[in-house]
Amino acid sequence: MNIYVSTKYCKGDVELNFGRYGNGSIAIQAFQGGEPMFVATVALGELPPQGHVFLKGWSENEGVPQALEKAGIIKLTGRKIPTGYVEAEEAKLMEAAIALAEKGSV
Repeated sequence: MNIYVSTKYCKGDVELNFGRYGNGSIAIQAFQGGEPMFVATVALGELPPQGHVFLKGWSENEGVPQALEKAGIIKLTGRKIPTGYVEAEEAKLMEAAIALAEKGSV
């Protein structure tokens, strides 16, 4: 799935690849020109609800959750999960993203 993102460290079209973490939660990684740009998700001890992900919006991922929401990939729920010094943001995957995640396209 290709989308346009504008974040602190990445601007332009990226290709999103969906996979799974070892705990079964959905992973989303972005590539630009074949090069990895960012991993949007994070695996925590707590599993997200079905069809949801936990997103990194700190450091090099500043602006990533908002860019994914603007592109129609996710809908932020407003719930934040403490992960030490920062908080992950919970988001519901939209239908197209769920279909890709279920395929396990990586």
